[in-house]
Amino acid sequence: MPQPTTLYIDHMVCDRCKMAVRRVLDNLGWRIEHLELGRVTALPPDGNPRETVLRGQLENLGFRLRDGAPGPVSRIKGLIIDYVYNDRPEHRGSIAELITGDIDLSYSHLSRLFSREEGRTINDFYRLQRMERAKHLLVTTDEQVTRIADRLNYGSSARFAAAFRRETGMAPTAFRERGHYVARPLDEL
Repeated sequence: MPQPTTLYIDHMVCDRCKMAVRRVLDNLGWRIEHLELGRVTALPPDGNPRETVLRGQLENLGFRLRDGAPGPVSRIKGLIIDYVYNDRPEHRGSIAELITGDIDLSYSHLSRLFSREEGRTINDFYRLQRMERAKHLLVTTDEQVTRIADRLNYGSSARFAAAFRRETGMAPTAFRERGHYVARPLDEL
């Protein structure tokens, strides 16, 4: 009986990435048991993982099959993106609590590691992700600014408006009225 294989895949940043990886694995005959950002547990077809073919197909889509478990930086990025884009109401604490709740290392250690590898702080990455989601919500929905501020865990619409103005030079309502927004790929933020 073949054993499940755990694959670690870099550059998975959203639900569409999960769908693309699922499609590749399905087409190659893998039976997926669990799929999350950066990690898949699946049974290979006929017990033969044929990772060379899999690696090539994933690379054609912009992913990278990693040898061994992903580093904490990939996991941090996946956690933040999942948190920002998938409305996780079960976690209303700080981003540091979210990260250390998942990765059993101190936040200060993870923060130094992230900064060294990414050239920016965890908070900078989190801020960019929230702003990109805010822009998207402002232009594509008629949700109230207060609701968007709450969804993105700003605490108040005033704090959200101030952060948005610092980032874009515009108030959220002015940005919405302008109506022009070109989405940036999440992996480029």
